[in-house]
Amino acid sequence: MLTFKRKSKTIENFWVGSVIAFQTANKEWQKGEITAIRNDSFYILPRIVRYHLYGTDTLYLPIEGYSVSNVYSLPKKGFEVDFKNGRFQAVPTNVHWYWIKNGWLFRKLGEGYAAVNLVNGLIDHDLSFSGYKIKFTVAASVFLLGVLLHKIYKPSLQLGSKYHLDYMKLGS
Repeated sequence: MLTFKRKSKTIENFWVGSVIAFQTANKEWQKGEITAIRNDSFYILPRIVRYHLYGTDTLYLPIEGYSVSNVYSLPKKGFEVDFKNGRFQAVPTNVHWYWIKNGWLFRKLGEGYAAVNLVNGLIDHDLSFSGYKIKFTVAASVFLLGVLLHKIYKPSLQLGSKYHLDYMKLGS
């Protein structure tokens, strides 16, 4: 059994037959059904499911093996790893305040405020924009806050001193 823990508290358990999603050391997402667990490694059967109007298509890829030390992170609660644009990606499913947490809203507000002031300057035939310095500074500050939030916010829990993935042998 694989156990995902935060310090000594168990967050989730994985065993043969359960689905695991994780990010490898080279920052690529993987997702699949666990087919076997050994002392320091596990094997998954990657599965791609595509939903269509008339049903679903399922594609199984060859079984892949990973060592526990090769796992870089696991997705946070509220994120789903799904196959999009030719690769597995972490996408938000139910994250409260996601558009604020990742800075998207602040970036769009900064862009919009700058665009409104730019149009106002053009309408007033004031191409020097001398009266709009403070307004453009505010727009740039809000936009930079959004960029900073985007850099800080991660969709995954990185393994290390706080989070770790342990192998636990059950039975004899």
